[in-house]
Amino acid sequence: MLFKELMGALALVVLWVSALLVVAATLKQLAAVAATLRRLTPPRGARDALLQARVLRGAGRGGALAGHRIDQVGRAGAERGAREEIAFADRDAGGEIYGGVVVADGREIAIAPAVEGEVWVSRAEVRAASACPSEARFDEAYRHARKRRGFSRTVEAMIRAGAPVWLLGAVELGDGAGALYRMRPSLVSSVDPRALCRSKIALLALGAAAVLGALVGCTALALSRPRFGPMSAALSLALFLLVQPLGTALRDAAHLPSASPARGRWVKKRPAGSAQAIVSR
Repeated sequence: MLFKELMGALALVVLWVSALLVVAATLKQLAAVAATLRRLTPPRGARDALLQARVLRGAGRGGALAGHRIDQVGRAGAERGAREEIAFADRDAGGEIYGGVVVADGREIAIAPAVEGEVWVSRAEVRAASACPSEARFDEAYRHARKRRGFSRTVEAMIRAGAPVWLLGAVELGDGAGALYRMRPSLVSSVDPRALCRSKIALLALGAAAVLGALVGCTALALSRPRFGPMSAALSLALFLLVQPLGTALRDAAHLPSASPARGRWVKKRPAGSAQAIVSR
């Protein structure tokens, strides 16, 4: 009996350490997102402010104001019958502000270009930009993906003319040529950045509370009579196995758009007796 309780106590200590490491990482990420939210909510009278506008025209390709780029390498998955797959992994990411003109409150504001800028786009925009354009493109990419070096590509999700946009910076008077106002933003976003940060803070807080609640519940059950019984052992083991994947999922879901993993897959299916289909995920 003593040996059983000692082993149970040791297992409980390991569970606490694992769970608290996940909670600590989650709270650290929460603090980083909260700091970004404070940056997006400057005090009254501050030089920089968050401005909501609409893109009038951009100097980038296709009239884009800004773009978020992700460098990826794709590798062929194991061939399974009538299915071919390319799985993509992220290597690097960055944003560029091409420059252009936006309109806000009836004012046209010239946006200065920046080779390196913080650009936020939605997951839906990244998925649309990373989708496979055609069967011919898949076949070409798959040949390279089967090689040792894999298939390299750059996904670029762009904020184009007509899109709503949020910009963080100071609006200044122009130099008399072109637009009357000008701005050199430190952030360009196609989604409301403050609402996005609040949702991620809520997600991280809920995740940390859920892990702590489950940890306390498993501990209370383990210390109740009979101590370290089969039910408490099963639940503690389940929590131990799930807490690390949960922490990873929370981390990925709460990344800010400029650092959010894109990954993705292209899948080519050959259903019997029907046309081929390309699926992007």
